[in-house]
Amino acid sequence: MRRLTLSDLDLGLRSLLEERKADLDLSAAGNLYGPMLAERLAAIQALPEALRRRPLAGKLAAADTHHDGFGGGIWSYTEAVLHAPDLDDDVKAAAQRIRDAFIPERSALTASYADEASKAKKNRPKLEMLEADLKAFPLPKGKTLHDWVTGFLDAGDTLDTLLDQRSQTEGNANGKANAGSLRSDTLGVLNEFRATLRREIKHNPKLPADLESRIFSYLDELNARRKPKKDGGEEPPAGEKE
Repeated sequence: MRRLTLSDLDLGLRSLLEERKADLDLSAAGNLYGPMLAERLAAIQALPEALRRRPLAGKLAAADTHHDGFGGGIWSYTEAVLHAPDLDDDVKAAAQRIRDAFIPERSALTASYADEASKAKKNRPKLEMLEADLKAFPLPKGKTLHDWVTGFLDAGDTLDTLLDQRSQTEGNANGKANAGSLRSDTLGVLNEFRATLRREIKHNPKLPADLESRIFSYLDELNARRKPKKDGGEEPPAGEKE
């Protein structure tokens, strides 16, 4: 459950303490940890909205989709040119220069928002330096790779702007630190509860064999929807890569 965010914990704990309360109350572990989790749920719900649900996640995801879409297109285009057997060496050399300048590794498209924004700023001067190379590769509707690279860099700049706006919205560092501490503490209690419940189910045949699943299934589902971290913050929902 290590990927659960505060917003996940808000949803999951409410379900556990309300819809799943009958299952929770079946075990001694549930009766012990239920009040502890209720206290932490109340503390989570008392946090400012900006700390419970990271602001601008949707706009950041949209900008990242544009960034990675243009980047993937640039990579695939240059990949095709570099592998084509009937193109001149000077054409392949131009494609290689473009790749080296903007996307030397495809893994760059899975970097953090912050890294993608930083690289866009760093690479912006190369747009003019490689203008002739970029405009030599045509695209539909009269466009060229110059248009795709421009869109790629513009999306990186948008990520930078949105990250700056988010930092201002999220408030002071102490508030963020407190929220992070609450999240870690709540996950710790949930893990302790789960381990204790497993031992109790093992040694008490009167408890349903599927009790753990009945209690934790929603939290597990929320956790499964999270992707690996991109920028050191809490994970966004699937499709909101960070």
